[in-house]
Amino acid sequence: MGTGQIQKVASLRFFLYDRPLHPELFEIYHDHHVVTERYEAQLWVTGCTHVIGFYAGRQALVEVTADADCELPRRGIQLELAFRGEKTHETLRCWPIHYMMNFQVESMSPMVYSRTHHELARLGARRGLFVPFPTWRCRSLTPFSFIDYDVKPNQLHVFAFHAFPEDLTMVRTQSLFELKREP
Repeated sequence: MGTGQIQKVASLRFFLYDRPLHPELFEIYHDHHVVTERYEAQLWVTGCTHVIGFYAGRQALVEVTADADCELPRRGIQLELAFRGEKTHETLRCWPIHYMMNFQVESMSPMVYSRTHHELARLGARRGLFVPFPTWRCRSLTPFSFIDYDVKPNQLHVFAFHAFPEDLTMVRTQSLFELKREP
């Protein structure tokens, strides 16, 4: 029997920063680096949460999903939201980076949750970044983070799924970081 899931959906927050964040602020379970001609990106799985850093020249946008108790800096916060229902946000404040995101918190019946959990775990075994947390096992299902991403020359599209079996809830985020050309 596991020690129980550390992170809880009810206490999750969504942050957007206009500056890089130091890795020492997070417990990183998986680190993936993307390098293209026009940008770099860092994808961190930080439990049933994530950090996505997108860097173009001197500009940075960093998306963070974290527990509300996580001690994060206040400097550079562009957006902070509680994970409740469904939210959408778009920003052009960090030229030339255009950013759009959508997140959804979906609670399910045990049967629907189990089916969704297994389908995402199967998909995660074939592509993207899949990180299970067996020590947090609950209801015979393992919490996990699955980050699928699509790299293009001028954009990074990221889909993140965080499974919370204790709550029968799936947290989904969809983020688009896009480089705009000069007007």
